[in-house]
Parts: sequence; C-alpha cells; structure tokens
Amino acid sequence: MTAMLNTVRNKFNQCTFVNRLRKVGCRISLNGAPSPRLIVDFDKKGSPLNKNQTRCDYLYFAESAGKFTWVVPLELKRGCLDVSKAVEQLKAGTRVAEQYVSANEPVKFRPVAAAKSVPKARRDKLKEKGSRIRFHGRTEAIRFMTCGAQLRDVLK
Repeated sequence: MTAMLNTVRNKFNQCTFVNRLRKVGCRISLNGAPSPRLIVDFDKKGSPLNKNQTRCDYLYFAESAGKFTWVVPLELKRGCLDVSKAVEQLKAGTRVAEQYVSANEPVKFRPVAAAKSVPKARRDKLKEKGSRIRFHGRTEAIRFMTCGAQLRDVLK
C-alpha cells in the first residue's frame, strides 16, 4: 500500500470504511476493480459529512500497479437518477476528497453515478459541461453505470 493510501486511511474515521458498494436496491461489483482500496461510506457514523449535509454515498480510493491512482466519488440510486441532485452529491464528496488528497498526487479522478434506470436524455445530461465535476482544477464527466455492473468497467 502506498504512503498516500495510508495517509488517507489515517485521516478518515475507521468506522466509515466498508468492503462493498451497496445501498438499498443498488449494488456495484468490485470484481476486478483496482486494489488495495479504501471505501468510505458517508452514511456511517464518523463520516466527515453529517446526515444534514449534501453528500454522495461513497468515496473509493485505490491503487493500480503499486501507485495511488484512483479517487472515485459514487452515488447509487435504486430508482431513476435525478441528475442535478446526483451532481451536487458527487461535488460534495469530491470536496471531501480534495481535503484529503494532495493536488500534487498523481491520481485518476472518476465521478460515478449508478442507478437501475436512466432515460437517455438524463444520461446525456450527465455528459453536459454543467454536470462535470471539478477535482484539483481538472474537470471530469460523470460516468453512468447500471446497478449490478462492475466498477472496473468505468475505470478503464
């Protein structure tokens, strides 16, 4: 595990770490996803964001080929995705990540929204400029995935 991933581990409350990506009605497979990894669940006690604050469901940190490379805020929905709400939730998780990951670290940033269904018009809205998420000065489009899919597929 890299020094950066250890630093992240030490900065979060240990009670917030989980080993899976699952909310009521939606789960994401971690088979083949980069590892070692840390997954922060913002709904757990000890989260840096409380229940009254806008927040995404998870922050996923992982190494790839021995380097700290992935920072992934994730929002999971069991029904249809509300794009504007998901954008705000992913931005909130990203702001937390920016506090814990140095801007000098070589990372790949990938905001992800997962839902059971999203009409094409809403999927297209995820790609619009106004829906992009900014992390340490770089912007990235939100990737959409269907509940039950594998996280590795959006990290390519």
